[in-house]
Amino acid sequence: MKTESVGADILLEAHQLITGPRNASYGPVTEDYAKVIDIFAGLTGIRLSMSDALLFMVSVKMARLRTNLEKNRLHHDSLLDALGYLALLNQAYEELPFPQTVANK
Repeated sequence: MKTESVGADILLEAHQLITGPRNASYGPVTEDYAKVIDIFAGLTGIRLSMSDALLFMVSVKMARLRTNLEKNRLHHDSLLDALGYLALLNQAYEELPFPQTVANK
């Protein structure tokens, strides 16, 4: 029972984060990541899709989780952030046709 509760707790925490403070600070995911996509394109010449941009962030968090797991630690914030980015991907998917970028909306 405890394991189910812990799993549900972090999912709820991620949901509260992306629908509360994150949304209040940065706005809707599609507007926020339109800026990320533009900045990344300016720096690299590569135009990411919305899913690419969000999955890149998941990859960053997964790398950090792996680093910590190799030290036999589970970093709560990295796990929480990875779940949050996956939830943002779900939100963005509802708003944009995939794999189009925001510029093509």
